[in-house]
Amino acid sequence: MKKTGLKILGLFLLLTLITGTLYSQTIDDVVNTYNKGAELANSDVKAAINIFYEAHNMAVAIGEEGNDIKNLTETQLPQLQYKYATELYKAKNTKEALENYEKAKEIAETFGDEKTKTKAEKIIPKLYFSIGNSYYKSKDYENALSNFDIATDLNPAYAKVYLSKGLAYKKQNKMDAMMEAMDQAIKYGKETNDEKTVNTAGKVVRDYLLVTANKSIQAESYQEAIDLLNKATGYGSERAQTYYLMAVANNKLSEWTTAIESANKGLEIENDDNEAKAKFYFELGNAYLGNGQNDEACAAYKNSVFGNYVEPANYQINTVLKCN
Repeated sequence: MKKTGLKILGLFLLLTLITGTLYSQTIDDVVNTYNKGAELANSDVKAAINIFYEAHNMAVAIGEEGNDIKNLTETQLPQLQYKYATELYKAKNTKEALENYEKAKEIAETFGDEKTKTKAEKIIPKLYFSIGNSYYKSKDYENALSNFDIATDLNPAYAKVYLSKGLAYKKQNKMDAMMEAMDQAIKYGKETNDEKTVNTAGKVVRDYLLVTANKSIQAESYQEAIDLLNKATGYGSERAQTYYLMAVANNKLSEWTTAIESANKGLEIENDDNEAKAKFYFELGNAYLGNGQNDEACAAYKNSVFGNYVEPANYQINTVLKCN
């Protein structure tokens, strides 16, 4: 019995020795793997990430003694992943960069790195915007809009994206959607002090409304034109053309007083030469004539004798009104 006991004790000591050796080697392997990753962190970020993951898994496997390495890798992996995504972004590999920024966000969430998570969340919408613009330039408006939608879902106050959405809808002749997107661009542009986007969106809407109003005048839908022109005054900087078309439409509806006001407003804004102002004076003459103010009509027509208005203005002056 005594001899047997000695054998058992000897076996126990041997197993303990072997286990301790393996345990020590496992810790050394974890440390060495981590150090290898740390050495690559500045020269080969992608390789460093893979090695840190290996070190992390090894550290988790050995339990409590691996906690220091586990914590170190969990601190560094989100930052390294973000760094790698940024390298891809600078190299203009936009789609691959996006995938890696999203991965950086996921890793940061997993390991509780709020700073890196916030940085990734800030840049990800910009990449969807960039990808959308690439599709827009290649005239793939559906894919452009899909990416723009994701960008605004992630950042609802992203004014520039709404502007691009509006332009894409305009290319598709979806004018109601274009107007809605431009209104959003203006709203969020004002909130974020993005004056350039506000001005561009306003100009696009204003010019669209002017073109549409002109078509309504040609179709003799004068009240429709006036409604569009009144709406246009709320977008972009003032254009003299808006008030010229208002004068034309109001004259057609025999709204003489409003036509006079519109023509005079247009003349205030119009900064070009007499030839450019001639059309305003001609409509002003028509409004005065309709309103029974013949002397004022004669003066207006005389100011419109330039360019294309020479013949019609002289007809009104010499034949209709017989002005002095």
